[in-house]
Formats: sequence, structure tokens, C-alpha cells
Amino acid sequence: MDCILVIDVQNGFVSDETRYVVPRIINLLDYFKEDIVVATKFVNISGSGYTDIMNWHRLMESPEIDIIPEIEDKSNIILEKNVYSAYCKELESIIQNNNIEKVYLVGIDTDCCVLKTAIDLFEHNIEPIVLADYCASNGGKESQNAAITVLNRNIGKKQITYGDFKGK
Repeated sequence: MDCILVIDVQNGFVSDETRYVVPRIINLLDYFKEDIVVATKFVNISGSGYTDIMNWHRLMESPEIDIIPEIEDKSNIILEKNVYSAYCKELESIIQNNNIEKVYLVGIDTDCCVLKTAIDLFEHNIEPIVLADYCASNGGKESQNAAITVLNRNIGKKQITYGDFKGK
């Protein structure tokens, strides 16, 4: 059994820079019907580094925090998080209980949450597979490309795939 992690495809993160990836991800999930589909939901909270250090007060309530409905419908599990990484005790349990050795990653933002999650999985000896063309960044193509460069160096070039997904 495989696991795909759909990171933060929420109303508040969908923009002109990221919108193109949403239908791609929705279609991609059809390949994972027999697998575990985990969607993450970032919720910003008062007293976080986002509010106190960055002075960023978005994604604190609905409708910004809502996952795109088609993605929520195709997900088996929704994990709420308040930090960049989706790696947490609950995800670790899902991975261990289902003998998952690799996790496919897609979503928004490649240069923040996708990158941090991929590195955290790698550091816990779980193989991350980043589907680059199913990820996007609100920082635009420059941020997207920088994230992929950093991921190549930190988790290995073979962990990044490009182009249309052709199956596992």
C-alpha cells in the first residue's frame, strides 16, 4: 500500500501562482484510490511564529482554511497542522501501521510545507517522492525552482519526479 500526502491545498493558498496545480492534483488522486490519501489542513493560530514573528494573520478561519472540496472528498484522512511540516505522531502512526516505506508528496507551497515535510520524512528513513509538477508555490516559479534545487540536494535527485504521473 502506498500513501500520498496532499499538502495544504486550501482556499487560502490557492492563488494565481498555484491555481493551475489544483485540477492536476484532483486528477492524480484517481491513481491512489486503493491507497491512503492524506490531506493536510494548515490552521494558523495566535501566538505562533507566523503571527508573532512574521506578522502574518491569514489562514486562521473558514473559508481560508477549507480544503478544496474535491480533494477533501478523495482523502481518507485529514490532518490538521499549525506548522510547516505534516510529519507528526499521527502521520508516523499511519505510516507504521500500514507498513508504508515511501510517501508521495504534492501540494502547496513547495518552498515551505512540501520541502519541510519531505526532509522530515527523509530524516525518519521514510522515502519521500516529490511529484514536482503537482506542487506549486505562492512565491512563483522562482520559489518553486529554488525549492526543487534544495530538495535535490537534501533528499536526493531520484526522489523528485517530473511530468505527468504515469503510475507507481
